[in-house]
Amino acid sequence: MSSIKLYPELYNHKHSSNLYPLVITTNVVMVVDIIINHSPLSCLTFALTTLGTAVIIWRRELNGLLNFVTKLNRRYKFTTPALITLGTFSLLDALSTPAKAQFFQNAQTWMTSNFSGAGEAIPLVFNVLRGLFLIYLGISLVRVIQSARQDEDWQNLARTPMIILIAVTVGDILANLIIGSGGTTT
Repeated sequence: MSSIKLYPELYNHKHSSNLYPLVITTNVVMVVDIIINHSPLSCLTFALTTLGTAVIIWRRELNGLLNFVTKLNRRYKFTTPALITLGTFSLLDALSTPAKAQFFQNAQTWMTSNFSGAGEAIPLVFNVLRGLFLIYLGISLVRVIQSARQDEDWQNLARTPMIILIAVTVGDILANLIIGSGGTTT
């Protein structure tokens, strides 16, 4: 059976014209990601996105190539190990980068630079707050998953942690607006 008979909506040009702006926007975002994060994962994601864009736009012209790759995969089964290797590399690359997003990092830097007599107390307080927040979110997530598995009303349980997460995020944004860049004052 041909793929046109199985998935006729993929070959309907009336609906695919709405897809092009989204695909182009995705490629632009990938270029910005490469500019910001100079990592192999960003380049790999951009390459796969560009390849996917080419396949979407020129799918009729590439139909013979895609059929050849499908036959090759059926015969030699090379695609699955290659994708597993590629996925493992991407996952290890993503996990090996340091976490850059810490809430209240600028506030901690500002307080440490302006209250130098406090020593290690300010980083300790902020790290304890971060730890308590992460423990609370973890426990809440476990409770929400358990209630969803038991067909209970998990949405009410998820509402409070989401409100607290939003409140902490807004608090971090407001703290950044108040203190500025987090550097020392002159």
